Amino acid sequence: MKMDEIKGILGDHVASGKPYLKMISCGEIMISGLPYSFSLQNIGAASNEGLCVTISGDDVDSGRVRFTDLYYLKNVDGKIVPQRTDFFLVPKKDGKKLYQARFTDMKLEEFSTGSAFEKTTEEEFIQAVNSQISFKVTPLFDGDDMPEVMLSIYPFADPITGSATEWKKVTSDQDYFLHNLKKGRRKMFGNRR
Repeated sequence: MKMDEIKGILGDHVASGKPYLKMISCGEIMISGLPYSFSLQNIGAASNEGLCVTISGDDVDSGRVRFTDLYYLKNVDGKIVPQRTDFFLVPKKDGKKLYQARFTDMKLEEFSTGSAFEKTTEEEFIQAVNSQISFKVTPLFDGDDMPEVMLSIYPFADPITGSATEWKKVTSDQDYFLHNLKKGRRKMFGNRR
């Protein structure tokens, strides 16, 4: 893929001089008591100002949905080293609460425009893997419904336009995927038993 094609798809965030985060891996749903992983990459300019991870929503504010054990999955020479981080419930300006972890010393690498299909050296491959930022967090919820929370990660250098944001449902059903697979099968093949 040529540079002009990449810019056409993603925009030229590197030229803007600001970091721009993009979610590259994010699970379908958060399941109470089970670790939830998400990964992102900076597709903009480099930044030394760090980033912030937040989870918010009405059910976070009311205390129905809680979070614990935020880990930053740091890549050190090709090995994943989990680092536990405090994930505090803090008040926003409007008085509502959100979970927040600040990573002020995290450096965001500039987006590399090389193609995955081009021949790369081992060093280039490790650099590409090291530019990915991964986290995992454990949700806690015991209701029968599926509330939504907003997962947002933003660079301090450009919190408004550089953020990666996803709305995710939370369930207390630890067999969520098994139950939905069964529902899907019934829809596909009728209600045969």
